[in-house]
This record gives sequence, structure tokens and C-alpha cells, in this order.
Amino acid sequence: SVREVPFGPMRLHQDQLQVLLVFAKEDSQCNGFCWACEKAGFRCNITRTPESALESFLDKHHEIIIIDQRHSRYFDAEALCRSIRATKPAENTVIIAVARREREVLLSERGSPFLEN
Repeated sequence: SVREVPFGPMRLHQDQLQVLLVFAKEDSQCNGFCWACEKAGFRCNITRTPESALESFLDKHHEIIIIDQRHSRYFDAEALCRSIRATKPAENTVIIAVARREREVLLSERGSPFLEN
């Protein structure tokens, strides 16, 4: 939707910023990003697969895309990023990857029972 922004005596019309969240499963990170988008007044779409993410992006031309890269067993986040970047609408799109902290990666590689994989 278009919102009206006061600028002195004028009223400017500004499109709502669109954010695409690509998370294979719903978790606190996904919910946190969704909540932040709603709080900021952004339009937010959530997809679970690379195919649905690319389809949604090509349909809506999101300005920001946040891809969950923490669980590579679900999908290849870098391949999805390359697919999106190869399209014309992606020229001005910001793509952000959510990654695990290095300490978590090292502990999970050692088989730490304290971290979920």
C-alpha cells in the first residue's frame, strides 16, 4: 500500500518497503525479523523454499531479502542469492544472510550436545 508522508505543506506518497524472509522453518530468528518488519511498517513475506522465494521475488520485487544460512541441509543460501542476483529486478535489492556465530559452528562440528543442529 502507499502511505502519505507529510513534507512541509506537501503530502508525498511513499510505497511501503517490501521485505522477503527466506527461512526453511519458523523459529525465533524468523519471528524476530517478521516482528521488526511489522513494527517498522514494512510489508513482509515469508517463504520456506528457494523456489518459492525466487517466485515471490520475481512477482513482488522486494527491496530487502533476508536468507537463513544457518541450516545448510534445507537449502543452499548462496545458490539462491546467485539466482536472485541474476535477475533484472535485483539491481537495487539488498540481500542479507543470517549465519551462525563462529563459536557455534566450531562447537557443532565437534558434536557439542549443547547446540541444536
